[in-house]
Amino acid sequence: MRISRAFDLYKANYMVIKKQSRRILESHDTCRRSLCQFLGDIDVAELTTEDIGRWTKELERTRCTNTIRNYLTRLRVVLDYCQLRDIPALKAALVPIPKRDATVPVFLTENEVEAMLEASYSVRNAFIISLLYSSGIRLSELIQLNRGQIAERRFTVIGKGKKPRLCFIDARTEKLMDVYLRQRTDRSAALIVSNLHKDRMTATNVQLVITNTAKRAGIAKHVTPHVLRHSFATNFLKNNGNMRYLSAMLGHASMDTTMMYAHVVDTDLQRQYEKYHTI
Repeated sequence: MRISRAFDLYKANYMVIKKQSRRILESHDTCRRSLCQFLGDIDVAELTTEDIGRWTKELERTRCTNTIRNYLTRLRVVLDYCQLRDIPALKAALVPIPKRDATVPVFLTENEVEAMLEASYSVRNAFIISLLYSSGIRLSELIQLNRGQIAERRFTVIGKGKKPRLCFIDARTEKLMDVYLRQRTDRSAALIVSNLHKDRMTATNVQLVITNTAKRAGIAKHVTPHVLRHSFATNFLKNNGNMRYLSAMLGHASMDTTMMYAHVVDTDLQRQYEKYHTI
């Protein structure tokens, strides 16, 4: 069986049925194309660890470690699938996965968020910024929200892995939402709509609102919707919020993911420094 066929079978018989996200499906296809372009669409039974090593070396020229990790993980699940189907293939355990690059999350201070709100062109844009910052939801979750979904400053989203989770907003966000919805004259069910098309706002347009507003506010950082999610998390911990509750509100599958914020906001460590460091 050709490599491309193995990837396509796994996608059709597992990923699509499981209703995995479009982003994951696209990543799967990109991995298949990259592997086939480098090695040729050889029989999956002919794939060797040496082939994978050469492919990985080529990827290192143009791709970051985290992207390579994703590609190799995609390959491993396909190889596992072949084994389950009794299709001759390399054992997935023989494909090593590099360690993830350590990253420090970019976040905004409270003053920078205030500056963005003041620099917003419209109530809608201010509402988008305030909603992302006060709830910590992902961009994909934001654009799926509907009118009436937020009540008494709480709402439920379906996050990664199709898991529902409870989210919250603050009083400022609720006030902006009320003003924005009173201004609306369209009949769209979407909570946030495009001014031009009067229909659900796209992810790209939301990203542009965030990026452009940050520039108008004079913020030098590259601000994205995910940066506002990071900002929510760091603000919560800076105010001595519980890490376990934060993990639940962010929808993290593992506390290990949430722990990255502990390195950014370690108030105990700072107190020790201020107490024992002398000039």
